[in-house]
Amino acid sequence: MAENTVSKTSSSKLHDHQILFLNRQLASMARLNMPLAKGVKILAKEVEDGAFKQVLQSIQRDLEEGVTLSSALGKFPDSFSKLYLEVLRSGEASGNLAAILEELTTYSEAMMKIKNQIFSALMYPAIICSGIIIFVIAFLTKIVPIMKELIGGSSSGLDMTDSLPWYTLVVFKLSTVALIPWISIPLVVILVIAVVSAVRTFIKMGDSYDDILFRLPLFGKLFHRATLMKLTRTMRELLVNGVSMVNTLRLATNIVGENRVKKKLQELTVAVEEGGSFSRNLASGGVFPDTMVWKLQMAEEKGIVEDALKELASEFEAEVESLTIFVTKMLSPMMLVFMAGIVLFLVLATIVPLTQMSKFA
Repeated sequence: MAENTVSKTSSSKLHDHQILFLNRQLASMARLNMPLAKGVKILAKEVEDGAFKQVLQSIQRDLEEGVTLSSALGKFPDSFSKLYLEVLRSGEASGNLAAILEELTTYSEAMMKIKNQIFSALMYPAIICSGIIIFVIAFLTKIVPIMKELIGGSSSGLDMTDSLPWYTLVVFKLSTVALIPWISIPLVVILVIAVVSAVRTFIKMGDSYDDILFRLPLFGKLFHRATLMKLTRTMRELLVNGVSMVNTLRLATNIVGENRVKKKLQELTVAVEEGGSFSRNLASGGVFPDTMVWKLQMAEEKGIVEDALKELASEFEAEVESLTIFVTKMLSPMMLVFMAGIVLFLVLATIVPLTQMSKFA
């Protein structure tokens, strides 16, 4: 029975806030020298989410059987990454689990913050696009039919269809389609879901972070700096906890997505494996900013790479925050102009026929 429970929960994926909550609680337990199995058992009683409770119960059973914390968490690869587990193992090996869990908590908080900043930058256009979709459907189903009736009921008795502008005919055709419930309702739902899905896809840090995102107007630099922030903070976390440079680079390739940064990290991994310098190979390819390159080069010469990575992570985090504000400010007038253009098009498409009617009145 126990095996079935474990295999069932191993596919459970915790939310970011749940992982952060567990991190904080585990760090507190370790700092107070509380038995982890006992602490996790108490947590399992408190949480209300079913999936989270199952994960905690599985961890509790493993800890009670003498399994290490990293091995217990390793049964949930969808929630706890290889990088996370590698850092945790280093803490267990060094006997400094409390400090490692504190660092992982700080790391998780930083990753959640960067994700929220990306989300806030994307949420505004998503809301505006959803609003435009709803407005257009409402206009086509409520306003346009009235205009069509006015034109059809013209006192002149003339058929004006052939004299209507093409854009008016397009709007009338769209209105006819929108008035069919089994077409319009699913269409609205699909469009809104598409907008929300696009936002969710963009904010998934490291899954499908392709180069195309780096080339997007306004958002490109934001995505690139967010990736570099993740990279520098992650590398610092690994190196501080005793992971070798080669393994650090290998693990870091798994969190930056499929893009030029990953390709460069793979090149750096090969260079370091062959005995080359990590920082000396940073400059080629134009992947990393010049400031990042020279800081790491100087830091490697002085043996303070971890300090330089920490400083760079803070700088990139601040840059992401300022870019988020800039993007939001730039998007506001652009989206308003876009919305005004759609409204103007629809209004003109319905008003022009009315002005033509006055000629025959």
